[in-house]
Amino acid sequence: MLITSLVALLAIFILNVVFGMYYKFGYKHYWFFETLHFLGGFFVAMFFSNFFQSPVMILAGVGSVIFLWEAAERLVAKIPRLAKYIKKVSGQKNIMPGRGDTVLDVFLGLAGALVFIYLFI
Repeated sequence: MLITSLVALLAIFILNVVFGMYYKFGYKHYWFFETLHFLGGFFVAMFFSNFFQSPVMILAGVGSVIFLWEAAERLVAKIPRLAKYIKKVSGQKNIMPGRGDTVLDVFLGLAGALVFIYLFI
């Protein structure tokens, strides 16, 4: 499952960057990024299941990754040169995620992890 989870996470990242941001698919179809957050939680849980057997430890690992990802989203928006580049590539005027977006991302990531735990642990 380690290789499967790593390949899936890489594919999700590429889908996010290429289709979601560059081709603006995610901005035209709101469900695209939501699906990627859910699948990200699922496959990060799959990754951590290779190292931990405890559902609590898997959820703690997923929670840590979600926290780091959401912090990185906010940090990118606060670095002027990086924010300018992301705005140019994505065609958005504001890239700072709102509170509702962050809460939804956390919920979807944890939901994906819980589905994995329910099905495989």
